[in-house]
This record gives sequence, structure tokens and C-alpha cells, in this order.
Amino acid sequence: MRTIPTVLMFERGVRAGHGARLGVLASAALLLCASVSAQAATMKPYWEFKKPKMIAIDGDLSFDTNGAQPPVKNAGSPYAFGFEGVSQYDGAFFGRNFIPPDTMGAVGMKQYVETSNGAYAVFDKYTGARLSLTSDVAFWAAAGQTGASGDSRIMYNADAKRWVVASFGSDVKDLQIAVSDTDDALGGWKSVKFEGYGGLGFGGAVADYPTLAIDKNAVYIGTNNFAPASPGGSVSFRGTTLNAIPINSLFGAGAPTVANMKQFVTPYPGGADNGFAIQGVNSNSAGSTGRILAASLFNYDNVAYKVNGLDPNSAVGATATASQYLGMEAYSSPLPARQPSVAVAANQRVIDALDERISSSVYEVDGRIYMVNTVDDAADGLDFARVRYTVIDAESFAILDQGNLGEGSFDYYQGSIAVNSFGQVAIGYNRSGNQTTDLNGDGFMDGNISFMGRTFETAADGSLIASSDELLLKVSLTDDYHNGSLYGQPAAGRQRWGDYSQVSVDPENEHNFYMIGQFAREYNLEEFGHPGGTGGSRWGTWIAVITTPVPEPGTWAMMTLGLGVIGALAARRQRKGDLHA
Repeated sequence: MRTIPTVLMFERGVRAGHGARLGVLASAALLLCASVSAQAATMKPYWEFKKPKMIAIDGDLSFDTNGAQPPVKNAGSPYAFGFEGVSQYDGAFFGRNFIPPDTMGAVGMKQYVETSNGAYAVFDKYTGARLSLTSDVAFWAAAGQTGASGDSRIMYNADAKRWVVASFGSDVKDLQIAVSDTDDALGGWKSVKFEGYGGLGFGGAVADYPTLAIDKNAVYIGTNNFAPASPGGSVSFRGTTLNAIPINSLFGAGAPTVANMKQFVTPYPGGADNGFAIQGVNSNSAGSTGRILAASLFNYDNVAYKVNGLDPNSAVGATATASQYLGMEAYSSPLPARQPSVAVAANQRVIDALDERISSSVYEVDGRIYMVNTVDDAADGLDFARVRYTVIDAESFAILDQGNLGEGSFDYYQGSIAVNSFGQVAIGYNRSGNQTTDLNGDGFMDGNISFMGRTFETAADGSLIASSDELLLKVSLTDDYHNGSLYGQPAAGRQRWGDYSQVSVDPENEHNFYMIGQFAREYNLEEFGHPGGTGGSRWGTWIAVITTPVPEPGTWAMMTLGLGVIGALAARRQRKGDLHA
């Protein structure tokens, strides 16, 4: 297993034993590729109760900040520019004050659109100027639905030149999908709603953690299903559902529909291991559709399977293959991540790094599938979270490469990945530790939770070779992020972070990767510019553009021009508004 220090020192010529290692990995994967019906139906115990839920902050005032963090611009650097996205202060402005943000965004032809728990926003992708801000409830009302309950995801479909957003309905057993009328996110949207999971018929069902993916045939939404076993009983895991919706049903000429959708339901308890947090594979290849990935329910491994018989107009006759294990190198679930927390020592290790689920998008390019998990690597003997990347063959699911992003004294978590048609890869993630030093001279402790990025090239054998150093995209403004208690107090309750991030490829220029991740804003206190604030932690999100290599001249000129007027435009950022003209 290659870790980041090894990657940093790795030379292209020093790969003599790599082919043999790939052969061993492929053989191990084949030995583990038995149908999961043979596995014991006892899932990892922490997934029985780890049902994500938005935490509403009551009685803790929030006020608009009258301006975001200043944007950054780095001419000639792989980190071209960055700007602040939606923050918890923005959501609270609409009375939608939630933890965690469920950080999610996507880039289109001219805009970047972000969804979060509480507020959605549209940005000019060249300048970072915010063009619109609205509550999630207002967005869905304009699209034709009543209410919203978070867990939103968004993607841009370059073929159709339209946006698609998915989230809970007002009842969390329901899922709703909105599709833009054009490639302008400020224009009109239409929507459709359907029951994601009805439970056992007496209420309390949740079609939880909905994911989103698009290929040439279908749009895929996976859910973790929770419900009580009896009326009034406690909620527990009931299995998963993969919703395969033919792509023309959503991006056709009329309103979106799910009439020809196929739902693949895997109940729990049961013998199958179709995984937890099912992720469809995003693909622009007609030959690699219907690939599905997830973290195993039962083992420390990932599983994969295929959905066959899909058609752009119908998924009714589709069938799913048995899932198979990939045979990943040994790991365990990560523990909470560290931060300096100088004033409150008890808060030094409270950041929820989530678990090994594949929390963000998976991509296929040129017959290879790319993904990331957060793990505690068994081989290094260290108690630190790592972001593990894995590259597999899209047909056989054999592992082509694995590696960990991380070095011994930091936790790495909440990763996301994207790859362009040239095999260039960008990975965004959070990094934190208990370091109180400031070795980079930015005025913050090195251990503060930071949003970071790396880029890689794909070699002919499918392995990843680092093409950039680790890039600091945004550092948190506090060394002590926590929720459920006030400034200067020990953390109380589950310390939610994430639950995901995203990287997307610019459809106008594939050399531009747009990353979005979370950082910690200042506390909600008068001394930090919030009169009447009662002292709660606040999250923020950051959007960064990494270029690899230098973008096309025309696009670069537009971006440079845009950066020159960021200050003027940012001063006029709207605090109210809507995604609809």
C-alpha cells in the first residue's frame, strides 16, 4: 500500500514490481468474488444506529455575516482560485439552521450550483460571485414540491446540458428530483416525487442517505432504509434500495417522471451484501453503464455489481448481478479525527470522520472505475484516518491500484474524487491534527481542520501517479469546532462533519476540477462580529478550482478577467433571492 510520503518521493521509473503486485491483488480479488449470499447476515454493528440526521440548532441565534471570506486567486498555480460557498449563517438567515451541511455542488457551463442542508446557491463559476441564494424549502416549492428535509445532491449532465437535484421530500420516506429547464440554474425547474422506502406500513420509515449518479442509460439513487420493526418501536436498518431511472424519463422534453423506474430492494436481515450507501458509477461511456459500488455491510471491503438490461427509455426489465467483493487491503473503521482545541482539551478528538462508506461520487473513464473511502489502514499501525483511493477494472472489478492519502501525524477524511477523459484525477479531502505550530505562516495552527486537494495522472496499468503536491485550499478559522455546546465548553452529542464533499469536472474545459468541501467558520459571538450571538460553532463551505494542466487559453483568459472583478462583484452578493428568474 502506497501512502502519501511514498507517493511524494515516487519516481516514474521506480515501478519495477508494480505489475506483480497488481497480479497478486487481482488474484486475491478473484478468490473473494463469491456471491455475498454465502456471508453471515450480521452487519457491522455501528451501521445499525448510524442513521445520519440533520441536527437543528434551537435557541442559538445566527446572524448574517455581511460578507463572505475573501476569495483567493493564484495565477500560475494548480490551485487557480477559490471562493466561499454557503455557510451555516446563510441557512440560519432563512431559519434553516442545521448540522451537518451535507456539502455538495457541481459545475456547469457558466455556473457553479451548491446545495446544503438549509440553503442553495448559484455562483458565477469564473468569478465566484454569488448570483442567487435561497432556502432549500423555497427552491423545492418553486419546482413544484411541498417542503424539503435535506440530504440534497446535485449533478450537471453535460449531454443534456441540464442540472438535476435530488433530496428528501417533506416526509423522509419520499425522494424528490428536480431537473432544470435549461443549463441556466437561474431559470425554471420541474420536479417529481416518489416513495423511496415505505417501511413496514406503520410509519417512521426513512429512505436515508440518498446518493446520485448518472451514466448513458440511467440516473441512479441509492438509499439506506431505516424503520421501526413495530408501531412506536425504535428505528433500525432495514436494507437498501437502488432506484434506476431511465435517463430520458428525467431529461426528455416533458416533465420528469419515474414511471419506467426499476427499484432493486435488498432487505435486511437477509443473505445479500449489496453494501451500505450504494453509489452508482458516473460514466460517459456507452459500454460501461450500470456499475454499482458500495462499502460492504458485513466485511471491511467494498462490493460491486452490475445492472443489466437498462435502456435510456426504460429500466423495467433490468436485472442485477450478484455482488462481489473487491479484496481491498486490510482496514478498519476510522475513529474521530483530531484538532488542536487549545482551550478545551476534551475537544481535541471529537470530529466525526464518518466511516468507510463511499460517501461521494464514483467515476468511470476508459474502462476504469475510481473511488475513495475513509479508513484506518491496518498496515501502518497508526491510529489515524486515511483517505484511500481505489482504481478497479470496470468489467471484472479487479483492483488495479490502491493507495492512502495521509501522513502519520494528521487525520485525513471526507474525501471525494473526479477524473477527466485524459485520466487526470483530482481528490479533495479534509485534514486535521493536534499540531499547534504554524509552519506555513498562514496565521493558523497547522492542525486546524483544513480543506486540501491533490492531483494524479493515470498510468497505462491503471495506477495513479502524483502530479501535484498537497494543496491547502482553505483552513478553518477556529481550532475548536464542535456542536451541541457553546464556545469554551466540552463538546456534547454526536459531532457531525460532512457528511460528504464533491469534485466535478468543468464541462467547458476538462482541465478544470471544481472541488467543494467544508471548513469551520468563526463562533457565533459578538466578539467575532455577531451581535446577540450565543456562541455556537458554525460550518462554512469552500469551492476551489484546481487546474491540471494549464487550461485552454480562451478559458484561462475568461477566468483571469473574472478574477480581476471578484472584489467588486462580491460586494454586491445577494443575501436573499431565488434560483428562479
